[in-house]
Amino acid sequence: MGSVSWQTVAEQQRFQRNRASAIPAEWVIPPFKLIEARRSTTRVIHLLPRLLSHHELQITALGAAALAAKIRDGEYSCLQVTEAFCHQAAVAQQLTNCLTEVFFAEALDRARRLDDVLKTTGKPIGPLHGVPVSVKDHYNVKGCYTTAGYISYAECPVKDKDAHIVDIMRSAGAVLYAKTNNPQCMMVLETVSNIYGRTLNPWNTRLGAGGSSGGEGSLLAQHGSPLGVGSDVGGSIRVPAAFNGLYGFKPSGKRVPTSGWECTMTGSESITAVAGPLGHNVQDLELFFQIVSDAKPWLKEPLLAMPWRSQIEALEKQKLTIGVMLWDEVVMPHPYITRVVKEVAAKLKKAGHEVFDFKPYDHKRSWDDILLPLYFTDGGLDIKQTLFAGNEPIFPSAKRLLDDPIVKARSVHEIWKHVLVGACSDDSTHSQLNNARDGYRVEYLQKWAETASATASGKPMDMLICPVAPLQGAPHDVKPWWGYCSQWNLLDYPSGVIPAGTVLESDAYPQGYEPVNELDRENMELYDNDMYLGMPVTIQVVGLTHEDEKVMGAMNVIDRVINA
Repeated sequence: MGSVSWQTVAEQQRFQRNRASAIPAEWVIPPFKLIEARRSTTRVIHLLPRLLSHHELQITALGAAALAAKIRDGEYSCLQVTEAFCHQAAVAQQLTNCLTEVFFAEALDRARRLDDVLKTTGKPIGPLHGVPVSVKDHYNVKGCYTTAGYISYAECPVKDKDAHIVDIMRSAGAVLYAKTNNPQCMMVLETVSNIYGRTLNPWNTRLGAGGSSGGEGSLLAQHGSPLGVGSDVGGSIRVPAAFNGLYGFKPSGKRVPTSGWECTMTGSESITAVAGPLGHNVQDLELFFQIVSDAKPWLKEPLLAMPWRSQIEALEKQKLTIGVMLWDEVVMPHPYITRVVKEVAAKLKKAGHEVFDFKPYDHKRSWDDILLPLYFTDGGLDIKQTLFAGNEPIFPSAKRLLDDPIVKARSVHEIWKHVLVGACSDDSTHSQLNNARDGYRVEYLQKWAETASATASGKPMDMLICPVAPLQGAPHDVKPWWGYCSQWNLLDYPSGVIPAGTVLESDAYPQGYEPVNELDRENMELYDNDMYLGMPVTIQVVGLTHEDEKVMGAMNVIDRVINA
């Protein structure tokens, strides 16, 4: 890009890909009305009934599976559904800046064609026939740009091919209509870039929408999408789901295709990045995985050939054994989170499930000694070079992450196991990062197995319940502790998010609480009841590697107990 400033490139791209011009004039909120609305409240989610028709709100209140059924039954047309979600997405964009690529016109054309197919044949082309689906920006969509939040990616041509997961969604009958914002660098729990700006949390615009699938989180919270496709290597599906009061699921590695996405650090295999859904209920999350499985993606991409075998019905008839981890002994969650986790545990126990406390195992050591070094074995060089290529500045939260002294370039021998000549092969001092990861996985699995001694059945716990994060939304440019999610990426444990409550006025830290370390102090100082009052609160459900269906089945059971 030579000497061209990043501001110039950003302005050029915003002009060439003018999101506002892709929104029909009748859906544009007049500037004076938009300014007045934003000044009137930080909870812009409450403005939606004023800006959309009752009929549109009825349609967009439904999840993906329910919409598909109503389209099949002829209650709604594909065009009606697509128009409603495009309009609501347009409103959401104007309120919270959650979209990147907007292609409503193409979506409406596809909806008309799908209506013709259903009318002519009487059969849908797939289980998502006519259902709008949104996707995170870094997934390639044919005919659209993919910047992944980087200035240097901004001048690349439009993509001529869909990402594998996008192709699967289209083949199932989905209507693609927008891509959603993700942050510069991706490895942060907020969503802001020098190209598209900052995505706001519709529950409180003073807080971020989470990251890195924050555009999806914000859009779905405003019911501008019935089902969204995100990605996760450290919490990027689950944190936006949590911060926006949604359902989300991070699968085990190699169960969902990831080919056809653009981002830095692609190809790094020490910690597996995954694709997964954000939605409005457990049923829609399961539908996503069933559709992916039915497409047999392992025939086109090196994935695990593991068809989805639902356990929803089987687990509905069982009593679960559930461990509860109130905190990770690193950062104590805000009081509304610990209260909600305790309330969930009490409700499950009352419903007949066996519930007991689970003690975390070395979560801080796993972050410092294994996980953070493995995230950035190049010392963050790929990210830094990509930023340099676009002449763009780094945002504060990403800078703080990469400036951590733990982040540094590692030699191949530091990543692999390196044994010095004459040294014993079992000498732990020479067991390096990947081996340390595998060893820690064995140790944690043993801790899981040892829970059998605490259960009436003598069997290990089925599931673990814990917080998703130590806070419910972070102020802008703040880097919170994200070990509550990244821990399960390190272990490759599937995990999902369920809304479970709201922040109350009575929520407060125990009198005299003393932070256990500086991270804990930082988190405590972020607590402001006025800031968080009324925000949704979620929990995380965690299971063992490749037991994704069991986790989903357990989420369904738990959801019915706490949200019936």
